[in-house]
Amino acid sequence: MPLLWISLAFLTGIILAAAVTFPAWAWALTALIFYFIRTPRFKTRYSFLVKYPIIPLLPIFLFLGAAYYQVRQPTIDAFHIAFYNDRNYDLLITGYLTEPPDYRDAYTNLTINVQAVDTGDGDLPVSGNILVRVLPNEEYEYGERIRLRGSVKTPPENEEFSYRDYLARQGIHSYMTSAKVTRLPGNDGNPIYKLVYSFKAQLVQHTYKIFQDPEASLLSGILFGVDTGLPQKLQTAFKNTGTAHIIAISGFNIAIIAGLFFSFFKWVLRNERLGAIFAVIFVFLYAFLVGGDPAVMRAAIMGSLALFARQIGRRNAGMNTLAFVALVLALINPLTLWDIGFQLSFFATLGLILYAEPFSNITARLIEKITQQENSAIVSIINDNVILTLAAQVMTIPLMAYYFNRISIISFFANPFILPVQPAVMILGGLAVFVSLMLQPLGQLLAWVAWPFAGYTIRVVEFFDRIPNGVLILGDVPLWFIFMTYTSLLLVTFNWSAIQNWFKSAAVSLRAVALTLSFAVTFICMVLFWSASAKSGDGRFHVTFLDAGSADAVLIQTPEGRNILVNGGASTSDLSDELGRRLPFFTRKLDWLIIASTEEDQLAALPRIVERYTPRNVLWSGNIQASFSSRTLDEYFAQNEIPVSRTEAGQRLELGDGAFIEMQAAGPRGSVLLIQYGSFRVLLPIGVSEGTYESIEYGNTIGKVDVLLLAESGYAPSNPPDIFENLNPQLVVLSVAAGDMDGLPHQEVLESLEGYSMLRTDRNGWIDISTDGTEMRVNVERGQAATKE
Repeated sequence: MPLLWISLAFLTGIILAAAVTFPAWAWALTALIFYFIRTPRFKTRYSFLVKYPIIPLLPIFLFLGAAYYQVRQPTIDAFHIAFYNDRNYDLLITGYLTEPPDYRDAYTNLTINVQAVDTGDGDLPVSGNILVRVLPNEEYEYGERIRLRGSVKTPPENEEFSYRDYLARQGIHSYMTSAKVTRLPGNDGNPIYKLVYSFKAQLVQHTYKIFQDPEASLLSGILFGVDTGLPQKLQTAFKNTGTAHIIAISGFNIAIIAGLFFSFFKWVLRNERLGAIFAVIFVFLYAFLVGGDPAVMRAAIMGSLALFARQIGRRNAGMNTLAFVALVLALINPLTLWDIGFQLSFFATLGLILYAEPFSNITARLIEKITQQENSAIVSIINDNVILTLAAQVMTIPLMAYYFNRISIISFFANPFILPVQPAVMILGGLAVFVSLMLQPLGQLLAWVAWPFAGYTIRVVEFFDRIPNGVLILGDVPLWFIFMTYTSLLLVTFNWSAIQNWFKSAAVSLRAVALTLSFAVTFICMVLFWSASAKSGDGRFHVTFLDAGSADAVLIQTPEGRNILVNGGASTSDLSDELGRRLPFFTRKLDWLIIASTEEDQLAALPRIVERYTPRNVLWSGNIQASFSSRTLDEYFAQNEIPVSRTEAGQRLELGDGAFIEMQAAGPRGSVLLIQYGSFRVLLPIGVSEGTYESIEYGNTIGKVDVLLLAESGYAPSNPPDIFENLNPQLVVLSVAAGDMDGLPHQEVLESLEGYSMLRTDRNGWIDISTDGTEMRVNVERGQAATKE
């Protein structure tokens, strides 16, 4: 299959060039060198090349792919809009809308083809695209010329998602979060596209006229790719049930829908080949009518390919065609290879090529065995509505796990109930919308006929979404695991006959080997577990705010494995459970216990905890006689000869590797602690008393911090607004009990924190912040994690 291997080599070269930066001429020169060493003497020396002449060509196409990737990278100079990213001044930008506006509830996104930039010295001709976020409720049209005033930024990225890479795949390298817009006369758009986009806007408008929400928004997404009208809760339900592919125009969607339309046209026309031709024509007409943008056309190509692969029934030919289509799409835009939509559609189509026919044959045999007769009608229904979906899902599940950190178990049950009605949703719904353009009363009548199918789709999705444990949450899935999964799956697929024969011949030996391996793996796992448990530290600096109710319990863990506990809260069982989960298996001691406040609710958990996790050293702030637990702890430390040091303002506790805890203020109620590791800084004003903030000039003597703990669970007198302005934290942490009896946090404190990122233990559970000294990673017990720099 030379076309397959040549295409894969070229695509691999693109991926290689993205990882290893060399100029295009270097890659091209390497390809040229490999071309010239393909001499007759070389082939004579390596005789196997006579049988496989394609092998010497593969390095050439690999390096040509790498060179092509480098050639297609944009040149960022003074004539490209990205050159002006992250400047400390506003720009005047002139351009036109290169795509229809993307209307959202709180804002509108405009994609602008930049023609000129004015930095204060007049217009300079500039190229490139920029994404601009403007105020909602203003209407724009494709091709409209506008002038923008605002600052240009590099699109953001973090560990969870790179908006910069996402936009780069669309040829956008600049981002404007807010802009003042001035409309200019004229229209610079393509006249044909202008007509198509205008027609699409009318179709969406009529969809909302003849259908009610949420069915109108569902049909707008299914038919025209405008899915922003669906409420977030319903979008989440589609994602949880693994049926999100039907509400947006994607390769996965069209790969399935093309098969369903093929069945429809084959039944209507009574001819399989003619049905396939009409299905492909319908798919491309549909793609053109909804705008014909690159993502939709890619989906149409992949969907038609899936239909083609199913028709020819030959795995090798289907894989050759799939690889060639991927090559063509990569030639159009090399960054397509990193597009999630492309990857899902590619692997969904590959699943149909590899597994649709074998799965269909297995289904036919099972039904024949059960019913003792051929049931072609039943087999056809099951194949079209269940087997095709299963074949596509087999190859897309690893990707879903990697990108979305979850697998929808319920999708295997939801899709068979939903997919059978999708042809009716698309055909009847689309017919109603198109007819309403010419005769709205008749279109409304057809809409009443189509409505039950759209309503059924939504109600079934909501029903399956309510089933508990339908989604398997995986957390972070490493890339190497996905690679190994696909490698294993493909090896088994292409060597299934050989594997079956080998298992039959080696059955007896395999039992002994399996038993031996079981004992060996068990022993190795135990050793690794003990070894890992005996070690401390994961190479990162952790500050974990434990869920201690309306009190503070903070566990600090250094890269070298030191463990420092600050206060402990009121619940012994909760604190013991948290420490048991976080401290290494063989560690029964704390390196330091810091008493930052001596109030009863701050220390009530510690008297019994220190018996289980004895501190080697204690750093004490506040009045020892302030509470019963404080006095009990003082007695315990004295009896067990545990060193206790009294804190003073300016005192510093060195933790190693440049990390330290510094006492910013100390008084009768406790102390204010500053934790620092590299450029990462956390302020814990746990023991705030009268005059504390004056002594540190309301944070001016400290400077900016990354994380700020609210004092006394959000008690207003202990959290003046000036402290937030002067410290300017990236993240505010609130440790408070759900339904606090004292009404904490106070509303005025929350109002002062508007605009700040905040996490709360009553809503998020424990909050773990880890850092390497530069980047801050946030994990929570409940909710979403984040990464900041």
